[in-house]
Amino acid sequence: MPIPGYDGPGMACMVTFHDRIGADRIETAVEPLDADAARDLLEDAVCQTVHAAFGAEEAEVELTLCGDAEMERLNFDHMGERGPTDVLSFPLHEWSLNGTHSHLTDDDGASPPGPILLGDVVIDLDQALRQAADGDWTVHEELVLLAIHGTLHLLGHDHAEIDEEERMRALEHQVLGALHRRHRTVPWQPGSLFDRAGHAVTTGS
Repeated sequence: MPIPGYDGPGMACMVTFHDRIGADRIETAVEPLDADAARDLLEDAVCQTVHAAFGAEEAEVELTLCGDAEMERLNFDHMGERGPTDVLSFPLHEWSLNGTHSHLTDDDGASPPGPILLGDVVIDLDQALRQAADGDWTVHEELVLLAIHGTLHLLGHDHAEIDEEERMRALEHQVLGALHRRHRTVPWQPGSLFDRAGHAVTTGS
């Protein structure tokens, strides 16, 4: 659904949320948020990321929360890796990058009318719980960062090279700052949002 209250120009973003683990498990993990508030926050994280990297184009993303068992299967089937991982992205398009901005390549072909379906982001809640505990920040903050990170992968961003990683980090910081400003009632833990290398993220809030 479109995210209400967005104050950017012409943004139309839809997120289809799939719960593969149950609202009770999500709610327990993200306390003191409730499951609906956590889902709204994750959907906004996806849409803010699309806006930051792709612009005001109409877009749709499938977002799934699963557990270790499903993630282990997906990770082996698609990546050839054993064990769970925190987030997997399944993009549907070919992209070129101009700085931090994503553009569809000429080879990608014409899209049908309506929002462009970017692909799927799958997050392992069990792995997010472990990473939040290891990093000493909240689970909802870990989930937000994974949603941002996974959405950037849908839009052609990667972190195999230093310059690619710097672009991704810049966008992650930008989106995190926007989320802090937009969701002031969320219990953000001061200084608790970190990048994958464990360095503090400056949110600008």
